[in-house]
Amino acid sequence: MTESREITIDDGTVRRPRKPWTETVHALLRHLRAAELPVPEPLRTDEHFEYVSLVPGLDGDAAWPDGVSADGARSLGQLLRRVHDATAGWTPPRGATWSVPHSNGAVICHGDPKPANAAWVDGRAAGLFDWEAARPGDPSDDLAYALLWTVPLNGDPSILVTEPEAALRRERAAALLDGYGWTEPFDVVELALRRHELAIREVEWLGAQGHEPHAEWLAQGWPRRWRDDLGALHRAGRQIFPT
Repeated sequence: MTESREITIDDGTVRRPRKPWTETVHALLRHLRAAELPVPEPLRTDEHFEYVSLVPGLDGDAAWPDGVSADGARSLGQLLRRVHDATAGWTPPRGATWSVPHSNGAVICHGDPKPANAAWVDGRAAGLFDWEAARPGDPSDDLAYALLWTVPLNGDPSILVTEPEAALRRERAAALLDGYGWTEPFDVVELALRRHELAIREVEWLGAQGHEPHAEWLAQGWPRRWRDDLGALHRAGRQIFPT
């Protein structure tokens, strides 16, 4: 059985379909807002929908048509670090439900921290929304996914990346990790594509349960196409980030 994915915005309030994990995510958002993080405010729920506040700023798709600047990437890394620091000591509510299978981790990850899920003000990440994929995890999980989309390593792997563009993508990656304060070795290609493969499995898992838009993506064969591209994406990524 599939579900509607009707999302509406009215006078600063976002209405989304209520999910089994909505109450857990709302508890997380209340904790983050108490720590003064720029995330949606949970307003209420009813039988079918959840209602949260709109995060001020340009939504990601409007602010990020071709790629963020290095400063923008750094600001996203800084915001992720604030989120992770705020969740490191948080205890989820009893009976917490998350959207996807997960292992225990030191923090609560956003789960989908790409530029399109950030609100942008003057080219800087000023907030994070769309917390449906949140789950306990390791900080590197969020960093890998943020890098996948911010560098970016996704897209058409058959398109040749020029050296100036490759240098810009390396600069974005370095800035995001620097903004986060990451000091350990980080193989951008291996970790980002491993996280991409996990995201594909999560789409399949959610789609099989009828959750949207995953069920539609599954029916259209997108997980298979994404998986078929992994080898080419790896080769293209290594042209930008050689070992």
